[in-house]
Amino acid sequence: MIIQIEQDAGELPEDLPRSVTPDVAAQNPDVQAIIGPRLTMLIDVANSFLETILDSLDSVPYGIRWICKQIRSLTKRKYPDATDFAICSLIGGFFFLRFVNPAIVTPQAYMLVDGIPGKHPRRTLTLIAKMLQNLANKPSYAKEAYMLPSNPFVESNKTRMNKFLNELCEVGDFYESLEMDQYMALSKKDIILNITLNEIYNSHALLVQHIDVLAPKDKDHLRILVTEAGPAPAQVPRKDNKTIVLPLFSRWEIPIQDLTTALMSENNITQNDILYMETKAIFVQLIRSLPHLSNQRPLQLDYIAETAATTKDAQLVRKGIKVKEMMRELEEAAVVDHRDGYALLAEEIAQELTHLGNLREKVNQEIQSLEGVYQTILDHNNYLRSQLESYKAYLQNVRMQSGGGEKGSKNSVGIGVEVDGKVKKQPKAQVLGPYKFTHAQLEKEGIIVESNVPDNRRGNIYFAITSPIPGTFIIALHYRGRDKAILEMDLKLDDLLEKQQDNVQLLDLEYVQLNVSKILQLLNRTFVTKHK
Repeated sequence: MIIQIEQDAGELPEDLPRSVTPDVAAQNPDVQAIIGPRLTMLIDVANSFLETILDSLDSVPYGIRWICKQIRSLTKRKYPDATDFAICSLIGGFFFLRFVNPAIVTPQAYMLVDGIPGKHPRRTLTLIAKMLQNLANKPSYAKEAYMLPSNPFVESNKTRMNKFLNELCEVGDFYESLEMDQYMALSKKDIILNITLNEIYNSHALLVQHIDVLAPKDKDHLRILVTEAGPAPAQVPRKDNKTIVLPLFSRWEIPIQDLTTALMSENNITQNDILYMETKAIFVQLIRSLPHLSNQRPLQLDYIAETAATTKDAQLVRKGIKVKEMMRELEEAAVVDHRDGYALLAEEIAQELTHLGNLREKVNQEIQSLEGVYQTILDHNNYLRSQLESYKAYLQNVRMQSGGGEKGSKNSVGIGVEVDGKVKKQPKAQVLGPYKFTHAQLEKEGIIVESNVPDNRRGNIYFAITSPIPGTFIIALHYRGRDKAILEMDLKLDDLLEKQQDNVQLLDLEYVQLNVSKILQLLNRTFVTKHK
């Protein structure tokens, strides 16, 4: 604005200094006239982002929602007096900081856009992310003074943000998805994981580092496995970092029907508690098999058990008779009471049904979603492969033009292709060299860093370097008077450049150690500069 006024008027008015603080600039009427509409538009855009997020509750991955649920549960246990406002602030801090805002600030990293956003759109996205983070964390003041004008956005959306964050936590625990557990356990396909060696070693190192937190007891399965595995191996070089197919299984695997019992016994739960959980699980299965029984609320458990026991389905009959007997045992143990209609048990079963919903529909939706992700990955993989082929062709072109072959004509645009479209015949590859260098010469130039050759024989040692094709070099170690080389090594330019990129300093030739950077300079000086 200052520059524009100066260009239009030729000079600045006396009441409009060039250098002022942000607070003083914000009080200027002209600045306010510029910032006001922009702020209104920014809040409108932020509200549209927020609306999309709030409407996408069911699309949030189960794992993210489960972590939010654990944050809420842990906070309530650790800080019983914490307000709902404070708890939601912790949940929102995790959900937006780790899950939502990275995709807003860098949409290209999540393949949401084709290219990197321009400077101004990128700044707008950053401001929107800050506004959402402030809304989620609910600070009493903005950390950056320039964000203070966005406070109306925070104040007007606090209530519905709290509602959203609480609903985000309303998911079932793992043990509640009993039917899915059985499906996974009874599936004929083995569970496998595609993982690289370095990912395994890194996970192993993290487990070793945090084992006291993850498995504090000596008899914990994880601690037993980590102890037997020993320390984590070191990371392997990138070329050796292969992807392997890792079968997943449990050494302590037990039948599905005994799973709940085993879990409960580890926590010193009574037999009545186990019976209560099994009763609840059977009622859930019965109601999902006979969905019309859930229409009446509160649930009439006696009626549900009797109906199942008198159906024509033998499996349901067995479950109905069994659950009636289990209800009788629970009542004798004073765990439930028929006089209140088994209120507590009925309430928990209703919650289970709410969390489970239509399992088949959810599984089908998840399959469709995974197929979409899989197709996207395939498309992106094909794109990367095409890019790789383009880079390989470009690299080969550079090699041929810099490797001492025919000088490229003015109308040459690539390997064997001219502007007029005629394909020209590739010239035969020209072998360059050999070029000879004495041991003393390479040692003086610092190329030989360390040598195992005896001092009295170094005078008879020389190196012959040949380039049979562009980008490939053969270094041969010779002893004067012998026709055959003592040692030959085939070097690729790509490998040397990769070593340099990875800060690998030395190249081992068995008898001598060469400096990677200086051998690259020697090859460039010998095979490129001489043949230009």
